[in-house]
Amino acid sequence: MFEFLKNEWQLFLEDMGSVKSFFGNIFATKNEYLLLQSANQNVEMDSISEPQKYELDAIDHKVSAYFGENVEDIRQNVSGDKTQHEVLRGYAQFFKPYSETPEMCNSAFRKYYDRHALKIATAELPIEQARIIQNNVDLFIKGQEIFGENSQFIDSRVDTIFSKAGINQVNKVINILYDGSESGINVQGERIFAEVLTHMVDGGIKVDKSGELLNPVKLVLEEKLNNVHRSLKGHEDWNDEYQALLSQERKYLYALNRIEQYETEQRIAEFEQKISELDAV
Repeated sequence: MFEFLKNEWQLFLEDMGSVKSFFGNIFATKNEYLLLQSANQNVEMDSISEPQKYELDAIDHKVSAYFGENVEDIRQNVSGDKTQHEVLRGYAQFFKPYSETPEMCNSAFRKYYDRHALKIATAELPIEQARIIQNNVDLFIKGQEIFGENSQFIDSRVDTIFSKAGINQVNKVINILYDGSESGINVQGERIFAEVLTHMVDGGIKVDKSGELLNPVKLVLEEKLNNVHRSLKGHEDWNDEYQALLSQERKYLYALNRIEQYETEQRIAEFEQKISELDAV
């Protein structure tokens, strides 16, 4: 009898072990299922929550229009500690649309950009230089219609003048030519400077090794003023052309008067410096 009970007890324990194993397998499977279900939900959520599309603003549209770049592409390209997108936005911030011959202007500036793409990508080209060129391309390509469609370019001698003078000298002359606002861009001064630069290139007027820019700029303005005076003498009618010539006369006279004022202030400063040195002896 004892052996019988002992065998029955052993069978009971084995049955209990089987039941325990059975329930253990059920719960393990359930846990694995829950983990799998959670993973699937994450995958589904990942597929649903796609990254938000970047919305182009006004500066981005300038980057596309004037540099001819795809914003989505350049946002992925790294240039130093910035993306190419960030670099080009810095250059394009103060670009303005062309009022005349926009297609010719876009074509010419994109060629200019292609020529300077590496310097722009590494921020070596002064932003002011790119802005002056882009905002005044219509002056730099004036009279180039003879080259045909999409054949306009900016003369490389313009770059030569910039590099010889340096951007500090350029900015100095621009602020002498026109009284710009302290906080903004001297648009009028840059416009006059671009006009003078175009005349210097066309007339073969060069900047010497010292990079001194004010004297050749002054000579160009005097020549342009004389040309206006000659044209005014030949007019008898008070028409639109006559009005335009009067506007040019005022512009050149204003710039020349500011140059004269600057030169006078420089002479006074030099004289005061000499007096100061004599008093110190």
